[in-house]
Amino acid sequence: MESVNPVTVEREGGSSDPSGEALPGATHQIWILGLLGAICIALEIGVHLFLRTAIGYTHIFYVLLVLAGVWYYQKALVVAAALVAATFLTSGIVGDFTWATLLRAAMFLVVTWIVAKISEERDRAKAEILDQKAAIEEKHSALVGYLAEVALRMKNPIHLLRDNMAAIRLQLESEDPDLEAVKMDLSVQITHADQIMANFRELNQAIVEERDEIPLAYRDFLTR
Repeated sequence: MESVNPVTVEREGGSSDPSGEALPGATHQIWILGLLGAICIALEIGVHLFLRTAIGYTHIFYVLLVLAGVWYYQKALVVAAALVAATFLTSGIVGDFTWATLLRAAMFLVVTWIVAKISEERDRAKAEILDQKAAIEEKHSALVGYLAEVALRMKNPIHLLRDNMAAIRLQLESEDPDLEAVKMDLSVQITHADQIMANFRELNQAIVEERDEIPLAYRDFLTR
């Protein structure tokens, strides 16, 4: 399976940006892995080849393999393979190539693969969460914009309705109100109010259809 870094920006240290340029964190990672690799090779040559012992010093190899697996996923198997090759070479020269050598090499590869797999799945899940969060925020922004636009469109009719009702009140408070004219004006305002209520119902319906997480009881209330 091809190793892919799904969250290069969000990861600790990161490996690269979308343009392919190395980030400062990636440079530090390479230097750390290079230094650890040099130490491992030096130990393999100095301890195994010259001191003729293959016990103890290989524990530091796992630090290199774990870091490589966390940062570079399946690509870290290349590092593990390089250590296996170095171990086989020195064991062949020294003449202590046994089943323990094969077991040690197998552990290098298995540990690296497990760490790489866990790290890759973790970052993939993190990337999915970030994508879902971005999608939710985008929908929220669109909904807020829609509500703001609807509110602006309803603001003027409501103000007009208020002003008309205030004018009707002044007519009723006059000395000789024209009741027929008042009734006609009230009928017009009732029509305007019905239209505003219809607009609100359409708005509620749009919100209910957009938001799946609204409970059923609230859906019924909003669309009445």
